[in-house]
Amino acid sequence: MGDPAERAAQVEQRVKELRQRRSELAAGERPSPKSVSFARHRAEESLQAATDAHHAAAQRHEELARVHERTANTYQRAAMDGRGSPARLQRAADEHWQAAHDSHLDAVADEAQAENPTKSTSG
Repeated sequence: MGDPAERAAQVEQRVKELRQRRSELAAGERPSPKSVSFARHRAEESLQAATDAHHAAAQRHEELARVHERTANTYQRAAMDGRGSPARLQRAADEHWQAAHDSHLDAVADEAQAENPTKSTSG
């Protein structure tokens, strides 16, 4: 489900399903075994999508951390080679080391969410 048009179509379909179900409930219809089963299936799909998204986000955070680490190393090498102000280059390296650390923490947080997606971090 990587195609934006496909995702949009699926979202539209889901909105239509939810509106229909809301209308049924508002009209006093009780949930049928089929509708309960369907709702459970949709919930399982949503949970899997959330888990997959957290795993993907964790991977992106780790990739970003590696970029920051390489950049920090480049600044430190430049400082050691005398290619600029050592203090300025070290400050830049330190900022990238901190950003790499933060990205690693973000990756850990996303993996934790993937392992326990029912626990929301949004409140």
